[in-house]
Amino acid sequence: MIRKSVCAAISIIGLASQPASANDIIAEASLYTVQTTTSVQYGFGSDLKGTSRASGILIDRERGWIATNAHVVKKSPSRVRISFKGNPYLTVEKVYIDSHFDFAIVKIDPDKIPAFARPASLACGDAPIAGTPVIGFGHPWGLEYTATRGIISGVKTLSSIENLQTDTAINPGNSGGALIEERTGKVVGINASGFTNSEGLNFAVPIPLVCTILDLLKAGKNPSPPVLPAKFALTLGDRELVVASVKDDWASQLKIGDRVVSIDGDPNVKNESRILDKARGKNTLSMTVRRGSEQPTFTLAVPEMLTEIRRSGVAVSGMLVGGSEASNADKSIMRVHMVDSASIAQESQIRYNDQIIAVDGVETKSPQDLMKAFEGKVGKEVELMIRVERPKDADEYDYFSRTIEVRDLKLVDETGVR
Repeated sequence: MIRKSVCAAISIIGLASQPASANDIIAEASLYTVQTTTSVQYGFGSDLKGTSRASGILIDRERGWIATNAHVVKKSPSRVRISFKGNPYLTVEKVYIDSHFDFAIVKIDPDKIPAFARPASLACGDAPIAGTPVIGFGHPWGLEYTATRGIISGVKTLSSIENLQTDTAINPGNSGGALIEERTGKVVGINASGFTNSEGLNFAVPIPLVCTILDLLKAGKNPSPPVLPAKFALTLGDRELVVASVKDDWASQLKIGDRVVSIDGDPNVKNESRILDKARGKNTLSMTVRRGSEQPTFTLAVPEMLTEIRRSGVAVSGMLVGGSEASNADKSIMRVHMVDSASIAQESQIRYNDQIIAVDGVETKSPQDLMKAFEGKVGKEVELMIRVERPKDADEYDYFSRTIEVRDLKLVDETGVR
């Protein structure tokens, strides 16, 4: 099965009293749920060229903040617009994109928020237990302001990331919408993805972990997660986290095989998402581990936080070249992120993920290097030295030389195309 991103919205409004019925919850959800459109001209990594539609929820009226998915607004330069029910679309600004969760915040001028709109009430406490009735609310397949119903199937760890699993119907168009607890009317998750060829197997970003990010942003702190100098293995059933590899400063204290007992005194840290939740905005972590018959506690320095992802690259001859999409990857490797059909680049047999290491014999390790190498050569031919990773062996490469005519040279970044 392939996990795919979807688009759904579920929302709830922050009322002082408890919603009386599912009908009330759905009516309130329509007041803070928005429709989104995102247009990408130059897509980095897995982002595709084109326009997509999804959902979002108003979470802070005073700041104009709207929560959605990272895959909705894209990590590539993009134009994002939102519309409250019955209102025209307005362009918004990206405020934050998380490099761990599929979560993002965009901002609209608060003065342009309709009078009827109210922020969703977020369930920032414990994650809901399996069997909790929930309602999904969004715009599946373009069917505006549509509700679905189901239960929380459980809290699951997928690729080290904590997710809420639900059997609530989540379809394309629902991404970025809210998953609402039916008994309280509070948003417990932001719908994000599901498995293809499977029924009732969908996932949402847990709101309790989103609330940590929001609290730090409101306090003016950087909530971005650090790159941990350790990797952790999960035991069956996600019962324990075990140190699988460790480096840098942490290697002087932790050992492979250490079993995590608690982080900052919390014994419920069972995946990497929870470690990062404790690390966001901090300089140190307290980690207690079980090592044989002992349970030592270590104070670990939190590495530098990853900054919000801002992509930049060079569009030339029908291809887009820039740094790796992975936030912790070597940014000096210039990869081909996109090749247009029937373009000069495609005719020259340049392919997605090729690495351009030199132009006319001059090494290129940044978009600025690429621009310098191509400038003054528009309309002329240049020789590209291309490196390609060999299948199943990322440490070995094949090398190719390709000649290409330089056309339509542009620098692409979050500020636009120039």
